[in-house]
Amino acid sequence: MFLKFQSQEERRQYGGSCFFELQFCRSLREQSMEIILKQIRNWEDDSLYVHGDKPLYSVYGPIFGNGVHPNMTEGYLDPWGITYYKPDMIDGIIVRALQSKPEGYKMLIEWLNKAKEYNGFYILGV
Repeated sequence: MFLKFQSQEERRQYGGSCFFELQFCRSLREQSMEIILKQIRNWEDDSLYVHGDKPLYSVYGPIFGNGVHPNMTEGYLDPWGITYYKPDMIDGIIVRALQSKPEGYKMLIEWLNKAKEYNGFYILGV
């Protein structure tokens, strides 16, 4: 389910631009939520990708749980927008992934453990 690419050219050759992107949040922890949600750069090489035809929302929505949207509301991941997950949410996501073990969970957990070094992560919708 989850994909990593060595370059954006490799990603484009795989399947164009119809991807969910799980991206590390590189904002400083002391920055406001408004700034954190505006400092997103698409198509990072160290992101995880899920092709848009995979069931990320239905399979992983309950595992990710509620995140923060740009309008400062909390809710499940937005398949067409931005959802931010704070660093203190990562361990709960890992526990839920380990409990249900859906396709790709090991790759996700490995990536989430790296996300702990950052200020959480974003899921960018297709």
